[in-house]
Parts: sequence; structure tokens; C-alpha cells
Amino acid sequence: MPVLQVADDESWLASLGVLPQIEDATGDDYVRELSIPVGDAEEIQVTWDLTDRSVRVRHHRSGVIVSDLFRELTTLLTVVNRGSFREIIIEYGTAGVAGRSRIQVAPSVLIVDEVLAA
Repeated sequence: MPVLQVADDESWLASLGVLPQIEDATGDDYVRELSIPVGDAEEIQVTWDLTDRSVRVRHHRSGVIVSDLFRELTTLLTVVNRGSFREIIIEYGTAGVAGRSRIQVAPSVLIVDEVLAA
């Protein structure tokens, strides 16, 4: 059975300036979250469950959720640092179907989700 590979804490800190924490809502050691401030009024919240292989990304603007992306059967959650661009990459899928979500958090928020035939 595939496992969810997640970037290490140092990678999150180096790229986004934040460290993953245990999720407040459950207190479960296998559920982690990141809250990434984007400017004065925006935030990206990433939550992942290692045992369920699921990832949720919520984009908040002025305290309102403007995007809520949830993916199951996730195999990769990582962060990419390319110059001034910072992205979170999620890969997911099962036999016959695969997908990739790219969540750009800097210099501005941009969410691209692609479902690909395997």
C-alpha cells in the first residue's frame, strides 16, 4: 500500500517560514497542519492525515474560505522554492487515475488542480 510522503519540517520552515503543528481540532499526532500567512488578509491552511493519506487546503481571505481543496489517496505533499515563487505540491491517485495540485503561495495565491489519466 502506498504511503503519504511529506516534506520534512525543515523544508517547510526554509521555504515558507512556518513549521507544521499537530492539528488543534483533533489533537491526533498523525494529523498535522500548516497556517501560511499570505499578505495582510489572506492565509493558506494545509492539513494532512498520514494514516488516511488525505490532504486539505483551505484558502482564506479576510476570514472567509474562498477555496477548499480536499484530496484522498495522496502520495506526495511537498514544498517547492523557485526564486520568488513558493508552491505546495500534492500528488494523488489510484490505478488508472492520477492528479497533481499546485498551490502557489508566493508571490500571490494561485491554485491549479489537474487530474490525469494514468
